[in-house]
Amino acid sequence: MMKVTKLKTSLYQLKILSSLILLALGLTSCTNTHELSNSDRSQFVTEFYAYVYNVHEVEFESQAEEAALTWGLWGALENSHGNRSDIFAGAIVSAVLGGMITSFMEGPNDGFEYQLDAIDGDRVTVVVDYYPADPGDCVMVRVAGKVDIYAQPKEFCEDEQFN
Repeated sequence: MMKVTKLKTSLYQLKILSSLILLALGLTSCTNTHELSNSDRSQFVTEFYAYVYNVHEVEFESQAEEAALTWGLWGALENSHGNRSDIFAGAIVSAVLGGMITSFMEGPNDGFEYQLDAIDGDRVTVVVDYYPADPGDCVMVRVAGKVDIYAQPKEFCEDEQFN
């Protein structure tokens, strides 16, 4: 009877702990998205409006191959005390694991190169990892610690106030 009571108590504590963790995760996901990031501190920030002239898909470099090689070497060395099949298996498993973890941490490698015609006459090229607008659209470009592009109504690019 005592074991059943301890088991119920442990399950109840586990349920409370998991509920608290989910609550904490839920509260952190409700942060304000209009706040500036820390990288925007003490930065020269400029904004301008432009038309999207052209968009090209680009692919960012990945470090997954180097990570797979490094992890594979580590796996082989870690299993060097065994026979050849241990060394080979350690190298293969470590290489696959290292490549997968690095690829997961890097995220998608796809990006977009935007050629923009600023309303002051300049042509600007911006590379981002998201697709905010199509060719011909009006966008606002914000340059601070990083570059962000936001789609805007065409009136912003046509209005003399923003020229």
